[in-house]
Amino acid sequence: MVETRRIQTSVDEDGVPSSSHAMSSASDEAADEVVAPPAVAVPIVFLPGVMGSNLRAKRDIHLNAVIRGKPVRRRLAQAGDRIWDVDREAKFSRSEGPFAWLGRGPAERQLLLNKESVEVDDGGEIVEGRDGRQTARGRRYYPSGRTEQSRLALAKARARGWGQISWYSYGPFVDWLEERLNGGAMESGSPNAVLSELLSLSGTAPAGATGSVSQLQEDQVRKLLDIYFPVHALGYNWLDSNLDSGADVARRIEAIISQYQDRHVCEKVILVTHSMGGLVARAASEFAGARDKIHAVIHGVMPTDGAALFYKRLVGGGFGEGEGFVGGITGYMAAQVLGETARETTPVLAHAPGPLELAPNRLYNQGRPWLFIKSAAGGTMKSLPESGNPYGEIYRAGREWWRAINPDWLNPAQLPDALPNHVKALAKAEGYHAVLGNAGFHPETYAHYGRDGEYRIWGTVTWVATPMEAMRGGPGNLPQAWQERPALPIAGDPADWAVSFNWGGRPKRSIDDGLNERVRCEIDSPTDAGDGTVPANEGAAGVSRANPKVLCVTSGHDHQGSYESEEVRRFVLDAVVRAATSITV
Repeated sequence: MVETRRIQTSVDEDGVPSSSHAMSSASDEAADEVVAPPAVAVPIVFLPGVMGSNLRAKRDIHLNAVIRGKPVRRRLAQAGDRIWDVDREAKFSRSEGPFAWLGRGPAERQLLLNKESVEVDDGGEIVEGRDGRQTARGRRYYPSGRTEQSRLALAKARARGWGQISWYSYGPFVDWLEERLNGGAMESGSPNAVLSELLSLSGTAPAGATGSVSQLQEDQVRKLLDIYFPVHALGYNWLDSNLDSGADVARRIEAIISQYQDRHVCEKVILVTHSMGGLVARAASEFAGARDKIHAVIHGVMPTDGAALFYKRLVGGGFGEGEGFVGGITGYMAAQVLGETARETTPVLAHAPGPLELAPNRLYNQGRPWLFIKSAAGGTMKSLPESGNPYGEIYRAGREWWRAINPDWLNPAQLPDALPNHVKALAKAEGYHAVLGNAGFHPETYAHYGRDGEYRIWGTVTWVATPMEAMRGGPGNLPQAWQERPALPIAGDPADWAVSFNWGGRPKRSIDDGLNERVRCEIDSPTDAGDGTVPANEGAAGVSRANPKVLCVTSGHDHQGSYESEEVRRFVLDAVVRAATSITV
């Protein structure tokens, strides 16, 4: 049998296939084969999670305020400057990375991370692979001009938006997905390594699938060879409302489809999402009218009804968040950039509808209370929201000490429109869930969520109230220190308590109970299994309303690193195969 060599075919930005190969010697009897690319194109569009898109300054940003009694006037950024570059933040150096945010106060954070002042930056890092060559001095490696895994030309990867998202968090996944969906082929009559991996899906259902899921057949998997799946990425302004981001994504989906229609049959895309990207995808499909341009949506670890973690960030900042290697680094970055304490996070998050849409909504915990105040002795003193409306009882709460947003920390930059902008941001966040709460899912939905006891998170949040007793002495018998007395009873309604000391915006409060007694309230440690961000019960409950074609529970990964999991990656391939079954080729 004559050996057959498959010559690599590439497709340029205009969709034109091309192939090049050097002439072989007359004694070389192997046949060179060039395979025409598929006629049908179904772009894969990846939407990252919150803080997963790079942002740059849309205009010059100036600080003009009185801080600590002194007037401060200076330019913080020029138009075009990078404001949030995820991969730069992942570098632990003093000139760039999260250390660069250590000296930034709340006023600077409010101005720099303002949804009106930033836009998506497409100039982020795309890691270049290297080619090896044998030289007289041994094997040497040189920049290849292509990505590491799929060998996609760097210019093409950038044109597809790969520079808009964090390479650190998502780059290896999108590069892997490009290779797996477009690199499978028969070579010399046998499947190559990529196709062999794809064919291993035959006769299987995804691990962790809930309910009855059929096993894939080999002909379903082989159908991938008849479809071109160019992988794109769409960053978005994660500070803005997901409804607005969804409308923008809907327009960009139209542009992507149009790009392939000259040389392919291209009618729809498949969306793959991470975390808040799922909220954007739902808005694009069900609010902005893109449903008919979307063949399927594959959701990953989506906080459908919010996550209690974001209440904790509002009242206590981000210090100490993150589990696992990836989660620990990204949690540290979030704390340094958004702020370690609520005094720093409030000026950013309180004006940003997107992050506010990640706080628990009316459907969270099946509409039951999720915020509790308990005495250290064990009794529950208050359960919130009492009426089922967290916006009125928690997010817009004015004087209550458990309020999510402290108005005193709202506007360190002293902007004249800060309060009305905050009111609008809350209204937009509430509006998102009012529009897309119970329904708002594409009919061809696939989803996975994480459940792992190693990645505990707050499913509900408990303030533990501990009575404090003054240790007196010295001149005038004044209190010299406070000692915990957990066995003492606590009197009064927590709604009547007042903060006497807020611990600098950490998740701790010193309280006057109205009877001249001191109580210390502190958020208890997380206890619920999940992925370190979204509790498993909420990850399942929210997306279950979509009646997904396949719903998988996965483990062994944290929230941010979910697409590094082999189990999750196989789920994505499985979902693409199932979605492709109804595509006409």
